[in-house]
Amino acid sequence: MDKTKLWKVENNKLIEINSNNLDYEDRIHKWIEEDISIVLPDAILIGSKIKTDHGMEIDLLAIDENGDLIVLELKRGLTTREVTAQALDYASWINTLDEDGINDILTKNGIEKSVSELMSEKFDDYEEDIEINENQKIYIVGSSIDLITERICKYLAGNGLQINVLTFDYFQDNENEFIARNFLVTESNSPKDTGKKRKGRYITKLFQEEKIKVGQKVKYIPLSEKKGIEKIATIYRKGSKCLKLDDTGETYSFSGLRKKMILENGLDLNPHFPYWQWTEWLLIDKNTKLSDL
Repeated sequence: MDKTKLWKVENNKLIEINSNNLDYEDRIHKWIEEDISIVLPDAILIGSKIKTDHGMEIDLLAIDENGDLIVLELKRGLTTREVTAQALDYASWINTLDEDGINDILTKNGIEKSVSELMSEKFDDYEEDIEINENQKIYIVGSSIDLITERICKYLAGNGLQINVLTFDYFQDNENEFIARNFLVTESNSPKDTGKKRKGRYITKLFQEEKIKVGQKVKYIPLSEKKGIEKIATIYRKGSKCLKLDDTGETYSFSGLRKKMILENGLDLNPHFPYWQWTEWLLIDKNTKLSDL
């Protein structure tokens, strides 16, 4: 990751301000805990130093406007293998949390409101039926990140895992301190399942642009191709949990139904990482993948 440089303009001349390699992860933790918007403007802090059920401790846990849980793990001198493995371990654990589990964490951190109440207050366009913790995201945070960690995270991000590296460059000019924020993976070089940039949840965007509508039918392509099974679902409402299986009447989100079909039919796909699943769904009446809409 390229290091940021900073100059001060003085008498119409540029004077470079020296950077400092001081290890200050504890200060970073405090800054983010006090104001998470410095790293994630559209997120709510769930808690700090969250205990997992296997005795580990997540530095910071947040949730964004899409209902996705976010692990923020500070490097704090850990080796490359330790920090990456630890962050992935935490993501696998938060993947098991349902809405009640998140509310329990809020309560333990002295927050009396539910996660749905917090999101409704924070986000103007919050959907009441949004599926909480449908996806998970990882941010590795530090004053500096080594090249191996960069390479690993770029590889994982390039293969569909929502992982990023966030660094803060520290500068000091006499008694004044300055911090510059840097992201390793930007929106312009992260993988897309369409050729255009989008904000927010993809399925919400499809509804808003009327590219999918209530009453249309979809099927999960890998199930048909690998098992010869035609499972048809109808889009019966707008929102997150919008699919109804034609044969059973059960309702699911796209990721929820994907997970069910993968596990029940032994498909050779990862049921827990549905981030780029839209190439796997076919809109039947248009004979078009959702990723192509």
